[in-house]
This record gives sequence, structure tokens and C-alpha cells, in this order.
Amino acid sequence: MNALRTHQTLQAAAERRAVPTTTRRHAHLSSRPLVVVGYHLAGDPGAPLALVWGTARDETPHCTVVPEPRNRALRFEALDEFATDLLTYLSQFEARDDDGTCVDAPQLVVPNAATAEWLGGIVGRFTRNLRTDGDAPPPASVPTTGKHLSFFGDLPPGSSLVIAATEALTLHWQTGQLPSEDLNLAALLGWIAPPDGLDGPAAARLGEQAPPAGPDSDPNWDAKVLADLIQSWHAARDDQAAQAAVREELEADAREQLMPAWLACWNALDQLAALSAGDHVADRWLSDRKAWTAHSARMAEGRAFFRNIPTPLQAATRLRFLESRTEEFQREMAWDDPLVMAALVASGEALAGRVVAVDPSRQTLNANGRRQRRPMITIEPTLDFARPAGTNLYLATHPSVKLEVLPNDASGLIHAEVLKGANQTKTVGLLPTAGDEIVLSPYGRTEFYQRSTVQEIPWTHLQLVDDSEES
Repeated sequence: MNALRTHQTLQAAAERRAVPTTTRRHAHLSSRPLVVVGYHLAGDPGAPLALVWGTARDETPHCTVVPEPRNRALRFEALDEFATDLLTYLSQFEARDDDGTCVDAPQLVVPNAATAEWLGGIVGRFTRNLRTDGDAPPPASVPTTGKHLSFFGDLPPGSSLVIAATEALTLHWQTGQLPSEDLNLAALLGWIAPPDGLDGPAAARLGEQAPPAGPDSDPNWDAKVLADLIQSWHAARDDQAAQAAVREELEADAREQLMPAWLACWNALDQLAALSAGDHVADRWLSDRKAWTAHSARMAEGRAFFRNIPTPLQAATRLRFLESRTEEFQREMAWDDPLVMAALVASGEALAGRVVAVDPSRQTLNANGRRQRRPMITIEPTLDFARPAGTNLYLATHPSVKLEVLPNDASGLIHAEVLKGANQTKTVGLLPTAGDEIVLSPYGRTEFYQRSTVQEIPWTHLQLVDDSEES
């Protein structure tokens, strides 16, 4: 936690209300989201217990339950109900523009990252490879939905195809409670938008009394309600009317448990919608639309395959991709949002200050002894800047301008020479002038050409070979 985030935490605690950590919204919000909340059986994430989903807050959401989660047939029956609606929802996003890209893409909204990982990871992996031609096969919609869920479970940083409410809110607000307490969606919303007459801590305490948002259910509810209903289901084995009554009662109880989280997701979307979108949000959503288009094409052609265990090269390539997308997402947020850039300054990753002097005609000798233009900027830093000489930074207003920090002198000023981007007569005008307030950030323009695969597999991704196998 940097100094600015610590200050914001203390400010929120003092004001007893969450404070913004951004001035812009860094996620795309769909006009047609599908909000999903659910529980799995305690100790068995692969056994869905109940799901509630819907696309409009003013309509009663759908609910499905599994009266005996360990029964595969009942599990498939409930998943088929959810899968049918999900496939209908996804079919609304097949229209394409002249370039062949889907004009819009679906957006799943879940209460927290744990639910996103459960649906996209465990449920998707469990169902995507199910055979529909064996004994007691599942409905065809279940493995199809498993492939879609696997796609939604493997998205890059910055994607808005899946919105985890707690993750999105903590990206834009800082509360006065512990980060672990922010994982409770109701408590988090209590700090951000407390009801009339309550402050953040009081609203958070009230929110903590609400049922869990999933995917783990309340242990007390499991022991006092769920266990009895499952026993009643088994007791009514040969009585269809009695089993139907048990299912109806379980659905009512599960809906009562999950509805607060479902409504809280809509409340979270309202809070996010009040912020104006950052400049790069549309570009990231275009990438999401292209990813959805490619996935839809693979599904239509029967080519949507997912590896359970990737090869070392695939894992290393995926890691490299995630690292680059994470850096790109952080870069774009910093460019779009002065508060995000201020956090980088507070952590010492960026340099902010007043320009004392600019030498646009400065020249140095290169390794071949030839003169080259290397303008220099002298900056009086706003905060102490402890990065060593040789650190590369970029002019925040013109990220194509790359500078290198020079060794410090006794004056306390920071000297930085321009390496590229403002070394020629036609570009030197990009440099600031004396008296300007500037920020040098760690983020420059991304390289236009980047390698799509790694050239050498890191040792962390190498397969261990037994010596006896080599001999």
C-alpha cells in the first residue's frame, strides 16, 4: 500500500465513508448484463447447490436448486435450466458489423471474484467435456454452456466481459476497513453508499448480517435448513408430490439467501455507472468484442477446445500474455486518471515536479564518438524521488517521449535526458518549458511489434524429468 492509498484509508475512516481512488470508471458497463449469484455444496465446489440469475432488476430472477447436490442427474437437471437461459442470452450477441466483429458482447456480473472463478473455472471445467452419448448423459446444453463458462473464466486483465462487483468497487473506492472485509459485497457497499441515517461503519455492520454472497453458503444455514431439506428429499424417495414440496421449499429458502447478493450486484452497477468512462475503456471493450467474436466462431465450428493441463510452452506464453496485459491495463488507467497517476507518484514509481530548466539543444557523444542530440530537463520534485540513475521514464502528456534519469547532484534537483521522442527539430516542441508542472511516468507507448510466443521457457514452467527416465 503506497502513501496515497494509506492516506485515503485514513480519510475514509475519519469521514466514515468510502473515498474515491479514481476520477474515471475503468470498466465497460453493458446495457444488457446477466447478473448471476450462486452457492455450491460446502466442501464440494463441483456440486452446484443453487443459482439465481436475471437480466433486469425490476423482474423476478430465475432460480434453480439441486435438492441433492451429490446426485449427478439432479445436478445436470438444474444446470440445464440455467444453461438454457444462458445460451438464449448469449445468442443475442451474434450480430456482426461490416468488419465481421460482433457489434456487442455479453457481460456476466457476479458478486465477487470467488464466484467468477467458481463458475468459469470449476463449473466450466467440470461440464465442458461431458459426453452426451454415454450412460445417463447430461442434456446437450450443459457441455455447451461449460465451454462458454470456460471462455469467461480465462479472460485477460482489464476485460469487462465478466464484472466481479467487489473487485470493480475496490478498484474505484477505498474504504476505512481491512481489505479482507472489502470481500463482503454488502459491507463494501455500506461504505460506498450507506443508507440514509447511517454512516459507512454502521452500514457495513448491517451488511455483514446479510447472507453470504456466495459461492460459499452460511454454515448455520447449511446445518439448520439445508441438511434437513436434503434428508426430507431422501425420505420422500418414492413420493413425487413430497419431493416436489421439498424442492419448492428449498428454492424459496435459497432464493431468500441469494436475493440480497443479486440486488447488491445491481447496486454496484449503479455506483459504477455514476462515473464517466475512461478514454481507453472503449478500446478494451473492442478487444472484448473481438475475443467474443473469435470464441463464437470456434463454438459454431466445433473448435472450442480447452486444455485441462497446458504444455510448458503454452503456460509460459499465457503467463507472458497476462503480464503484458496487466501492465497495459495499469498504463491505460494511469493515462486516463490523474488519481491513479498520483498513486504512482506517491509510491515513487513516477516523478512529479516543476520544470526548473530545459536545454533542448544539449548534445552528447555516442559510443562511436559522434554527437547526438540529447535534450535535458531539470525538475524540482514534489516528493522525494529515490529511483537510481539510469531509470527510464516517459512524459505523461506525451508517452512517446522517453527519458533517462541522470546521476543526482547536491542541489536536490532531478536531471533527465531525452533518449527518444523529442530529439529532432520537429519533435523537440513536445518538451515542457520552465515553470511547467509535469509528471514522468513508468509507462510509455507499447511496442507495435511484439513477439507472440516466448523464446525460452522459464524454469518455473519446465517439466521435471526423472533421471531414471533419461537413462
